[in-house]
Amino acid sequence: MDKAIRYIVDFAAKTLHVVMNKNVSHDRAFQQVLREYRKAANHVPLKVLYRVSHDVIVDYYMLRHAEAVVYGKRGSAKRMVRLWLVLRGTEKEYLAGYSDGVERLRRRLLRTLPRRIESVDELLDGIENESKLLAIKYSFPEWFVDVFLKLLSREEAERLLSQLNEEKWWIRVNTLRTDVDTIAERLLEKGVVVKRDPDLPYMLKVVDYNEPLHHLEEMWRGEIVFQDKASALVVEALEPSEGDLVLDMAAAPGIKDSLIMQLTNNKASIIAIDVSRERIKRTRRVLKLLGVDLSRIQLVNADSIYFHLSRKPNKIILDAPCTSSGAMGKDPAIKVHLENINWVARFPQIQTRMLQLAIRYGVEIVYATCSILPFEGEEIVEEHSDTLETPGIPGSPGYTLYPVSNRVKRLFPHLHDTQGFFIAKLIPRQ
Repeated sequence: MDKAIRYIVDFAAKTLHVVMNKNVSHDRAFQQVLREYRKAANHVPLKVLYRVSHDVIVDYYMLRHAEAVVYGKRGSAKRMVRLWLVLRGTEKEYLAGYSDGVERLRRRLLRTLPRRIESVDELLDGIENESKLLAIKYSFPEWFVDVFLKLLSREEAERLLSQLNEEKWWIRVNTLRTDVDTIAERLLEKGVVVKRDPDLPYMLKVVDYNEPLHHLEEMWRGEIVFQDKASALVVEALEPSEGDLVLDMAAAPGIKDSLIMQLTNNKASIIAIDVSRERIKRTRRVLKLLGVDLSRIQLVNADSIYFHLSRKPNKIILDAPCTSSGAMGKDPAIKVHLENINWVARFPQIQTRMLQLAIRYGVEIVYATCSILPFEGEEIVEEHSDTLETPGIPGSPGYTLYPVSNRVKRLFPHLHDTQGFFIAKLIPRQ
């Protein structure tokens, strides 16, 4: 095997192994492997190592099926990466410089496979079960596909699954530091093409870019924030005003809190709670970078389920812990985590408990999850249907299978070019 191809296979396999065994994001796994296997970057550009490891994880469920077809059982992460090169290697533009090595590896592997499969189309051939077909084609767990075939038409379910695999990049201009016109012009000079959002004047949709966005100095100066439009709409649903005391029950890393302060010109106050001490420290650093008046922020390291305030807020934002199934385009490792049903099932329990606690304060609540699954959205708020008020933000109604659908909002990648989000607003009964 060519030396460069060997490094690509080994690096991607190590990254996949970390994702599968440590329940972390692709980016975190990538950084860990890069530290431990730095010599790979001496032979292969980081861009290539990143894209291969990313795309192998995107295709995780397709590769699991390929293993079953070819070998009849599961194998190592390295075997999955080699199968990926057989099935996908020749179609990836970023591997064009390694095309000879990829082709030699393909030919060698195809000679030794117990069953010869040369393309994804061959894997799909003859599968009549609709859920299984879409699960393999778009690489999702079959139970996940089943959910959307029950909620949506077959055509729309397929569009949703397809777009969940695509990255969506949005930039929020931090008007506490700069203005939108200045940033838009500066980004264009750097080859970052953006489109102004018609709904939120401080949001820019990234259309195209040449260099990694996280290298932009504007981010390190606190002038821009990488925040999805759907995430910003959670804050817009809260309608923060000057003088508000807002309780954020799951605050880290502070991006939504910084937007609250941006929209109120640093004249609201926030009690920001998070269960992780390290995330609280990071939140403080983020808020300081973004020009937030820290004298108006009370950072609390605690579990919101057990923490009780001595003073009553007048608004609550609860962007609850969730599967993050709406953000798989940014982090395909979420797909792998969905394989663990016990991990998935724990979130609705946490969300229900946190919402119940929030309701006890008797104030306005915005409940949100970065999830497209109804049991993290409609099913959490439906027992409080008499307190729901339709959020005054852009978006679609919830899933029509649920009676509360017209009183909640959903953002979808295939409809709104955003991450998937559920947003509900609860007003206390008089």
